[in-house]
Amino acid sequence: MAKTPETTAETTIETTVATPASRATGRLYPRAHWYFLAAIATTWVGFSRSYFMRLGSVTIYHHIHGAIAGLWIATLVVQPLLYQRGLLRLHRRIGYFAAYVLAPLMVLGGAVMLHLMLAHQEGYPPWSPYMLGYLDFLALLEFPIFVFLAIYFARTLALHARWITGTVLLLLPPALTRALFFLPFVKSFPVALNITFSLIDVILLLLIADDRRYGRVRAPYPIILALTVLAHVTLNFAGGWDWWRHCADWYAAI
Repeated sequence: MAKTPETTAETTIETTVATPASRATGRLYPRAHWYFLAAIATTWVGFSRSYFMRLGSVTIYHHIHGAIAGLWIATLVVQPLLYQRGLLRLHRRIGYFAAYVLAPLMVLGGAVMLHLMLAHQEGYPPWSPYMLGYLDFLALLEFPIFVFLAIYFARTLALHARWITGTVLLLLPPALTRALFFLPFVKSFPVALNITFSLIDVILLLLIADDRRYGRVRAPYPIILALTVLAHVTLNFAGGWDWWRHCADWYAAI
């Protein structure tokens, strides 16, 4: 029976997956699922006080948004395992569901959470909603772009995997920032946020160094690092920007 282009492509990828060769032709990030599981654990710790210990008092929107965000990361735990086992059709189907259903819901839920925070600032330290809202706004802009690029480069594994990794790094700051408050020397959001973004900067530098070790630095990580550094620097000033406060107040009043 003649092979279709799809069958040929699947066979080629499956052969690549099964071959214990170098990173250029072998399994990319064979431990990726463990890193994504660590992201889920960070989320549980970070939101243990503000969400999990207050399940009866938070809104239905918090429940829905938390479930979707958790499902997004859980999907990314499963996807590398499916790929490594050559289950490419199931990998693609789950990928389509994540990209075309979960991703839009993530953006919509994030927009609702941003509105709730800006409209109810009394539950936060002074000025912190503007700082946190600024970072959430940037993440809401970047997340769909990273997802789109991951879909666009779906057949180029080296780019696809890196853009998907970028979406997880975008989701880490809210959870990691809150988790840092368990440390006795972290007393404020500015301190926690600067530590959080420093850690993410380091993670991206390590990923770039890993690429360099294998001979080629791909575009996604340097781009994501530049965006992360930009957010890191500007977050310390966003709370004092009149134009941003006016925009945030306008959005909160909708």
